[in-house]
Amino acid sequence: MNIKAHFLGAAAIISGISGLLFIAPTPASANTFIEEVRAQLMGGAIRAGLNGYQLTHEPFIDAIRSGGSDYLTINLRAGHEYGIVGVCDGDCGDLDLTLYNNRGQVVAADTDDDDIPVVGVTPARSGTYRVKVDLPSCNSAICYYGVGVFGK
Repeated sequence: MNIKAHFLGAAAIISGISGLLFIAPTPASANTFIEEVRAQLMGGAIRAGLNGYQLTHEPFIDAIRSGGSDYLTINLRAGHEYGIVGVCDGDCGDLDLTLYNNRGQVVAADTDDDDIPVVGVTPARSGTYRVKVDLPSCNSAICYYGVGVFGK
């Protein structure tokens, strides 16, 4: 199964998050903001035909400078299929994701010239993985992005 093809079918829906990402959540609204992003990510996965997939981790939302990188750590279970999706705001033209295992080896990557990267993986081992988010270019000083992890 080509996980990227499934997720890219929902590009318009998932990219709807970009409008929300212009609004930096205040502590009082942070939970509401996360819930909205989760709902949009779930809707995108369902519309992409990923029946049986569900959001397995809290969506990660942050800002990054043009040319910068960020890392997040996730735990994945052996034998489960995962799709990791990134979205970026309207000022972003390219966002990349690279998944590393606990030994620092690249497990999967999407470095295509697009702003909705998707990586799919079925880990052989349960454990801690790192997701590197790269923002090669942004039309403003800072771009907002979100990452969702889906699994089944």
